[in-house]
Amino acid sequence: MDTILSYLNPLLPATEDNATAEAIPTATVEDVLKDFQEMETHGMAMRDKIRNFPETGGTLMEALGIHNDVFQLQTFVTKTEGNVKAVPLPIALEDGNRVMEAVNRLKVVLEEALKLIVEKKATFEQLSFGIPSIIHFDLTSLHDSVVPLEDALLAVSPPELLEAAQAAKTDIEAFFSEAIAAYS
Repeated sequence: MDTILSYLNPLLPATEDNATAEAIPTATVEDVLKDFQEMETHGMAMRDKIRNFPETGGTLMEALGIHNDVFQLQTFVTKTEGNVKAVPLPIALEDGNRVMEAVNRLKVVLEEALKLIVEKKATFEQLSFGIPSIIHFDLTSLHDSVVPLEDALLAVSPPELLEAAQAAKTDIEAFFSEAIAAYS
């Protein structure tokens, strides 16, 4: 019986063992927590660049630096989603609490960054080269990568944490909604 692995790697024999190898979890809660630390680091860099963007005299290079940080953050969001989906279930309540703490730390950083980007809209509009359009694209792309991560986290959350996880998702969605609307 052929498996997807045998099609992807013709050197790999098509066996039942290979079919089950596809489903073996390859990530741990520690991996997810490390991913959240990376996202927080990139989120803070993005937030700080937005905060420090001058009210007048800002440059295209400074604006593109923010764009690059958004891209880096988006890359880690996607990586984290994959790791969340690869963690063996069920997740212990203690581990779930640690992940929720990481989510809440990142949520604060995202809230600050997204509020700042809205507050500085007039500043970004002063730049030529369609920077507001790039910001809209970045916000939409980042949001579109965050939603699957939120859904993955909800899917693996211990039942005791579902309400808190849903509340965090609702908050994050509201932050993005406001920022995307400002640049639409």
